[in-house]
Amino acid sequence: MMKGKELPVAFVTFKSRHGAALVSQTQQHSHPLIWITEMAPEPRDVSWRSLEIPFRILPLCKIGAVVAASLLTIFFAVPVTAVQGIAKLEKLKKWFPPAMAMELIPGLSSIVTGYLPSAILKGFIYVVPFAMLGMAKLGGSISKSREEIKACNMVFYFLVGNVFFLSLISGSLLDELGEYFTHPRSIPSHLASAVSAQADFFVTYILTDGLSGFSLEILQPGLLVWDAVKSRTAGRGDEENPYLYSLPYFRIIPSVSLSILIGMVYAVVAPLMLPFLVGYFYLGYVVYVNQIEDVYETAYDTCGQYWPYVHHYIFIGIILMQITMIGLFGLKSKPSASIATIPLLLLTIMFNEYCKIRFLPTFRHYSVKDAVEHDEQDRNFGEMEINCENARIAYCQPTLQPPNFMASKSTSSQPLVS
Repeated sequence: MMKGKELPVAFVTFKSRHGAALVSQTQQHSHPLIWITEMAPEPRDVSWRSLEIPFRILPLCKIGAVVAASLLTIFFAVPVTAVQGIAKLEKLKKWFPPAMAMELIPGLSSIVTGYLPSAILKGFIYVVPFAMLGMAKLGGSISKSREEIKACNMVFYFLVGNVFFLSLISGSLLDELGEYFTHPRSIPSHLASAVSAQADFFVTYILTDGLSGFSLEILQPGLLVWDAVKSRTAGRGDEENPYLYSLPYFRIIPSVSLSILIGMVYAVVAPLMLPFLVGYFYLGYVVYVNQIEDVYETAYDTCGQYWPYVHHYIFIGIILMQITMIGLFGLKSKPSASIATIPLLLLTIMFNEYCKIRFLPTFRHYSVKDAVEHDEQDRNFGEMEINCENARIAYCQPTLQPPNFMASKSTSSQPLVS
């Protein structure tokens, strides 16, 4: 009878942080699939929908999410290749002969081949983070923050593969792919030449992302349309905060990380891009400080969990920059400079491994030493029992909590000034 009442997931409250840290980081049973423990996320961060997924099905859910993200990345190569065809007027006239009429209007060809490809690409990419977040939710993460971190990771690799590498390949290396397989040693030089050829496109991309992206971030047109649709269909009077959303880390961090990667690579090839990047980051800082303070609601504490991923993205940018340096020095007939760059590449990889050993465990585990110190502080202030009782109340399924009638009343029809 007691076995029939067992649940697949449970929240266990401990009298001390020390006990919770020990249990969450140790194996409780000789069978590794029985009594699996981990530190619970904060109450508002719990993904209740994912907790009902059986543990044995979770690997299939994770594989399905990765496969779906990979397929989206592969099929997205079609619009990216088409956009790069617009960026090259010669290819555009070859594929679409009526495009020769653009030369009759002064300045039209520069607008079409310069600004239009970046605007179209940015429009396609705007939908991708939300699709990746939906795939990450299918992976069965126990918290919303983990879902967004997975989506953030998938979106970054999507942008690197489709916006950076595919733009280089479709823009200037489409006829030289066979040489990659026959002469792999020439990859750095080909990468350097491709990066140099696509400098104008990426300058335009940074300007488009900065001007249109930050303007759309302030205006919030997508959320306004979404709220209008939901208010006409499902109604919004029964929600606590109908028009508040959390900061979309899964959309912002990959886009900014891609700009960092582009800036690092082009710092060697085209240093004139750096002033545009400085303006991009300055404008982004002003916009997102305003959005975080006045627009978005804090849905959960990140506790620095995004920093290891940002560090990894910057590491990828530095590696690509150094590989491009090796190829660039080779194109300039400077073999000694190319050889001298190889130790720098190895030192960067060694430093990254040191950071993984020294700093990464701090983000993944709650040390017993810190737990004991915090327990001692709670005992001194007499908050130990209060914290235990608060934890029991907080981790209660939302459907079992009493409704808050005062918070459920909508204030959207109230006047702004009384």
